[in-house]
Amino acid sequence: MTNPRTGYPDGYLIYLVKQVEMGVRRPFEELIGRYGISTAGYTALTVLQSRPGITSSELARRSFVRAQTMAETVAALADSGLVRREKDPAHGRQILLFITERGQERVADIAAGVTTFEAAMMSRLSGDEPAELTRILRAVRDALTEVAARPKG
Repeated sequence: MTNPRTGYPDGYLIYLVKQVEMGVRRPFEELIGRYGISTAGYTALTVLQSRPGITSSELARRSFVRAQTMAETVAALADSGLVRREKDPAHGRQILLFITERGQERVADIAAGVTTFEAAMMSRLSGDEPAELTRILRAVRDALTEVAARPKG
């Protein structure tokens, strides 16, 4: 059945988004892999740059992975000296996570490659299209966050 809003068959948009995700995955994993870091690790570091002092469970939510996966990721990052853990002074049992200076340096080392890769992704867009695509993707992400937060049933 054709979707009247898009003019394409139902499910086409989801398929297209999946194609983009799969097209990004391999070259991005290769790029960051050269720096000895996983996609989950890179995501965690960039989240901690903008949100230092969050818990592992909050980091997992913001990194789109399960808590168990994030626990493993944080352990590897901490062992590599890229992340440090501190007890929350307000909640003695809670552990807060921070990116270290070494972690900041690792993200900075990767930045030029990420910029080049993103430019290649946008190479067929012109004018304001890259900014518009970013705006639209944020809106879609925010809508999906709202959908996920709704009660099930």
